[in-house]
Amino acid sequence: MAIMLQRRALLRAAGTAVLAMPALELTAPLRARAGGAGAIKRFVMVYCGLSTGRDGEGQQIVPSTTGAGYDLPRALAPLGTDALSYGGSGFDVRDEVSIVTGLSIPWADSVGATPPPGGRSPEFHYNTVGPSVSGVRGEATRYNPARGPSADQLVADAIAGDTVHRSLSYRVQAVNYVGANGGDGDSARVSWQQDRGGNIVGIDPIASPRLAYMSLFSGFVPPDPADALAAQRLLARRRSVLDTLRVRTSNLLPRLSGYDRMRMEQHFDELAAFEQRLDAMPPPTTGACELPPDPGDDPPIGDPHGTDAEGNLDYTETAGYSGEEQRATAIMDMVRMAFACDLSRVAAIRMTMDQTFLNMKPLSGAGSDMHELSHGSVTAADHADAVGWHVKHFARLIALLRDTQELDGSSLLDHTALVLLFEGGYGFDPESGQDGHAHSSENMVALVGGRTGGLVPGVHLAAPGLHPANALVCAMQAVGLDTDTLGEISGVVPGLIG
Repeated sequence: MAIMLQRRALLRAAGTAVLAMPALELTAPLRARAGGAGAIKRFVMVYCGLSTGRDGEGQQIVPSTTGAGYDLPRALAPLGTDALSYGGSGFDVRDEVSIVTGLSIPWADSVGATPPPGGRSPEFHYNTVGPSVSGVRGEATRYNPARGPSADQLVADAIAGDTVHRSLSYRVQAVNYVGANGGDGDSARVSWQQDRGGNIVGIDPIASPRLAYMSLFSGFVPPDPADALAAQRLLARRRSVLDTLRVRTSNLLPRLSGYDRMRMEQHFDELAAFEQRLDAMPPPTTGACELPPDPGDDPPIGDPHGTDAEGNLDYTETAGYSGEEQRATAIMDMVRMAFACDLSRVAAIRMTMDQTFLNMKPLSGAGSDMHELSHGSVTAADHADAVGWHVKHFARLIALLRDTQELDGSSLLDHTALVLLFEGGYGFDPESGQDGHAHSSENMVALVGGRTGGLVPGVHLAAPGLHPANALVCAMQAVGLDTDTLGEISGVVPGLIG
């Protein structure tokens, strides 16, 4: 890869600079550079088309305590270690994930009025994703796309470097399970970028694990981990030699004449500049990079739900499912390996479409689509499990990154910022005029993971009045962007980034 060639050239230059000191080079200790200035940063944004609240019954995702060691209500169970009601157990990542609650997206007073900054019109569905991921207000009526670049694309501009894939955009829910079973258009997207003409254009996500695998790994040959490790060790030795040389010349300076001291100080400046170049170079591709197993053919696409006499959706127990459990697992596996192999550093994942009609029967045994669980179908526990299904796959990705080691002994998670967002929260619904409703952008929740750039892991922070974009600003800063703003929303969540 190009990054390795650049690094080797710089190491050869380092060898030339200290060629006269081979004994020191042989005895210099290996020094890890975990979290150093040259560490590669990664960014993940995940969006879920489901509200965290259920009509008249509140939310089972908000911990009862704030700060560290927060409790795990039912929807957050995948962050812990206990068995899950729908199978499997948690991923033990509570100390890696912070929960931000009380967030809200403001709305206009009436349909047709201009929304406030970062806000939306009073209509709910298909109307919160744009403000959430871009921080820019929607239109005066229901509006699917974002009106500004999404956070992942701004991050990609800053950290993608010369990676093969500037950014990744994936979707887990295969189709919308309504009518013609579509899955295209802005209601299925999660990422938008600004083109050369200044227009905001949507990026179509890949919804096929098979296609995602082929686009990432077709023809890809992982580098030899031994070569990468040797490059890391050589870099550490060269830097150690530079340190030794600096100490020895510093002791010599007081004994030199004015002219010689001037020349030596100039040499010092050159060494400092060279060391800055070393620090700016990212570490070599990690030893964890390998060709992942081929996921095989995609699960078959399921049928859409039926409709009743009035044309409204009528839940069909055998419809609304295309193996989304397997699809989510495969996509998270590929993101992890794309990061490990430095094929990409940015990923945006839409777990489910807005107003998701994904069938919960195959996932938890609950006889309902996800959307109707928000409005009284089956039980509140079943709705919490639908929210928890999204959290489960986010938690699994966190665990995968935590357990994937870099060459310097740190983990991928140490250099990654991840944010999970939802379509809605719980509170007042201006479209219907009802309070205590799932069609609300009050009391929204964001999950933030990773330890890079000063992110504070493992705390529950109540942030009433702040916007979901404020959580994204924290993650953007953590991966190195010098910004306090996303779209029309400014500021960070207090206590989330140091």
